[in-house]
Amino acid sequence: MEHPVYSVIIPVFNSEQTLTELCARIISFFETRGEAAEILMINDGSADGSWDMISSLCRQYPQRVTGINLSRNFGQHKALLCGLKHCKGQYAITIDDDLQYHPEDIAQLIACQQAEAADIVYGVFDKKKHHFLRNIGSHLVAGIFEKYAHMPQKGSSFKLISRHIIDQIRSYNHPYVFLDEVIGWYSRRTAYVSVRHEDRKAGQSGYTTLRLIRYTIQIILTYTTLPLQLITWLGLISFFVCLGIIMYFVYMKYTYGAELGFTALIVSIFMSTGVILFCIGIIGEYLSRLFIIQTDKPIFIVKEIIR
Repeated sequence: MEHPVYSVIIPVFNSEQTLTELCARIISFFETRGEAAEILMINDGSADGSWDMISSLCRQYPQRVTGINLSRNFGQHKALLCGLKHCKGQYAITIDDDLQYHPEDIAQLIACQQAEAADIVYGVFDKKKHHFLRNIGSHLVAGIFEKYAHMPQKGSSFKLISRHIIDQIRSYNHPYVFLDEVIGWYSRRTAYVSVRHEDRKAGQSGYTTLRLIRYTIQIILTYTTLPLQLITWLGLISFFVCLGIIMYFVYMKYTYGAELGFTALIVSIFMSTGVILFCIGIIGEYLSRLFIIQTDKPIFIVKEIIR
């Protein structure tokens, strides 16, 4: 398809059971509207039969579905960036592969963009169908990003992006990718529209609790200076704590003639050493990222494309 109006980008990871229904519903939606659209499915190193299913869908819907097979698992946001680099539409719509979002709700994204002339439209919902602890964590992390990374607190992986924003980020080659932050650099004309969110129909999420924690730490270190600010405050607090301990023992020495204890000395040493090592570790994380950036490695590798 040479000049589609919309490009629907789907990062795929171990979702062979939902791809057929997802693809059919997207195609049916755009056929009903009489609008041209392409579908790009990016296989992000799936371990199941997802790539075989994508290949079958490409044969079933020629000129409509494009399959891109990455050489290994690079992560959802890098897979999305790959899709944005290859899409042809005037607008890109990103949606997950698990059918928790309704493809028919693309209509809400399009209507909101047309009404408000927004560069980015997020599909948001009152309550995610996730475990409540994950929902709490999402709100906490979103608050951190809003304050320290200047990103909107509301957001989702279901969104519409205008062409001129896509053209701006096509050359993005940073090894650490958080797409919402990258998009936020180029425009603040953001709108939100309510959409539905359902329970996952099949399989399990690729984001385990440990992986979510690691990914959150990575994003905080990459896109904010919050850890460096914490180091400053931690050093200041430690200084006053140690100063208080010194004043206490000096007072005890001259008031009661007490000897300075070995235990207090050991505690002070371990406390100060621990703080120093912690601070050095955070600085090391920032330095390691600078080293990785200067190596200029590709952020993803395309193994195969089926059109």
